[in-house]
Amino acid sequence: MPNSLLKFRNKVQVADGTWAFHFEKPADFTFEAGQYVALVLPRLLVPDKRGPVRSLSICSAPSEADLMFAVRITDSGFKQTLMSLEPGEVAQATPPIGHFTLSHAADGKRVVFLAGGIGITPVRSILIEAAQAQVVRPFTCFYSNRMPKDAAFHEELKTLSLPDYSYVATFTQETSVSTGAADERGYITAEMLRKYVPAGEILTSWYYLVGTPAFVEAMEAMLESMGILKDRCVNDLFTGMTSVTQAVK
Repeated sequence: MPNSLLKFRNKVQVADGTWAFHFEKPADFTFEAGQYVALVLPRLLVPDKRGPVRSLSICSAPSEADLMFAVRITDSGFKQTLMSLEPGEVAQATPPIGHFTLSHAADGKRVVFLAGGIGITPVRSILIEAAQAQVVRPFTCFYSNRMPKDAAFHEELKTLSLPDYSYVATFTQETSVSTGAADERGYITAEMLRKYVPAGEILTSWYYLVGTPAFVEAMEAMLESMGILKDRCVNDLFTGMTSVTQAVK
């Protein structure tokens, strides 16, 4: 399957230092919520040793009109160029891949998302699509950030309408007092998990882990300490695209 041409529409700031980039979605572009692509920019404003390509989760849901990607902006050549795109410029996207999707957990059991920082992007895709279809399986979303200003899509996910859904934001550096349920302080812990996931579902739930490698490793260690089997855990290491050559074929 050839790469798709994506026409850039606009960008919107969604958190401190984080922007969402909207592209027109080609009519023949299909994907499962939770998958990712390699996005190839048409040019680089400044050099980047990794070239004009990055593997990015699709942040939009399949039912939404645009393709959206959200990234934390750094001084890398790729991200600085992404910030400079003008409406109408065309990027390329490889065919979507990845198994961070609900089809991986087909038994209907609770899905518990453990997301850190910009790792929320595929989670948003899955939850927005589930809300559009009013999926009845239970979902619990834990979202860890340093401060509320760092939490992309926080308000949207907090107010999402699903038949059986709970959202827990936790902030590791916030000094204000917690406002109550679903507003936690500190890192995601086993105690926090037991507070929000029904006791009878701890071992049978699916755990979707997404964030930095250190975050995912910490979550894996926590789950293992709780007796949760590895085959109930899902993460995606973005290993499907390793070079510019692969991406632009």
